[in-house]
Amino acid sequence: MIPTAVANSGDTVSNIPASLHEFAAGDESDLQVVVPWTGPAIDPETGGLRAPLPESYLVATSVGWPKPGHEEVGGQLNAAILEELWKRDGLLAATLAISPKSWNAARNLVLWRDKEALDGFLYSEAHLAAARQTKGLMYDWEGTNWTGTSTTELPTFADARARLDAVRRDGESAYHSPR
Repeated sequence: MIPTAVANSGDTVSNIPASLHEFAAGDESDLQVVVPWTGPAIDPETGGLRAPLPESYLVATSVGWPKPGHEEVGGQLNAAILEELWKRDGLLAATLAISPKSWNAARNLVLWRDKEALDGFLYSEAHLAAARQTKGLMYDWEGTNWTGTSTTELPTFADARARLDAVRRDGESAYHSPR
């Protein structure tokens, strides 16, 4: 999902991280949840689970670092993606967060019934339209998914970050788009 936040004031091209590894190592101590857990599995009154999660489900996460100056198109693409997300069969829950301190890192965590539900979203026209523009709108991006097993606890952004750290490859990211 493409964030609509802008780059930190005072940032210069010379101090933009040069690699996915450098972006991923950023300080996210200011991570702000901008969309709390929402979806069919979430009780809107408490923000917690309505009932235990299925024995097996898919957790998907991604993070991107937006380039400044693309807020309008980013906002339009993000609105279309979220509209698609909220109506998707198989969506259990989703949450979004931004870290202004870490180059406006935009994180999401989404729980899906199964891989087919996730793939349906990933290959939707709204998601593909945004994905085609990733290099122009983001300095870099990464994502992964795994099978969730806890039926009573929602994953955290710290969990997501650890999962991404575990699967990140050496070398340049396929999504790297300097300056």
